[in-house]
Amino acid sequence: MPFSPTERTGATLAHLPRPRPSSSAMPTFDEAAHYDVVRDSVMAEEHIYGAYAGEGPGVVLCGVTNRRVLLFDRAFPGGRSALTTVPYKSIVSVSYVSRDDEPIFSRTIAIQVGRTFYEITCRGEEQAAEIHDLITWHLM
Repeated sequence: MPFSPTERTGATLAHLPRPRPSSSAMPTFDEAAHYDVVRDSVMAEEHIYGAYAGEGPGVVLCGVTNRRVLLFDRAFPGGRSALTTVPYKSIVSVSYVSRDDEPIFSRTIAIQVGRTFYEITCRGEEQAAEIHDLITWHLM
């Protein structure tokens, strides 16, 4: 008899699909400075869903709005930093990234834009799930 997805991946009820994001809800953010970076980048008719801090090298901030994803990457070539705007239509996929000894629903998310992958390690699995689900909802 085949395994259910929960048995195979170790998924819990916390990883079940969440409802469509609500633009009227208060955005999620870790620190006011992160929210300010995203807020200062939004345009008319754009709503912020969240500003999520990353740990480690690479993407240290992921802002999610109703129109795009903003990525602050400190590992940009040449020792520089970049604030990159990625419209949803440019996102190919969003993935959980984990090692063999970690659960599949890890703290690390990869966002594929063309042939480039942007990886963010979130401060917790709940944040990673929220980013993943918000982007997935817009891709569907």
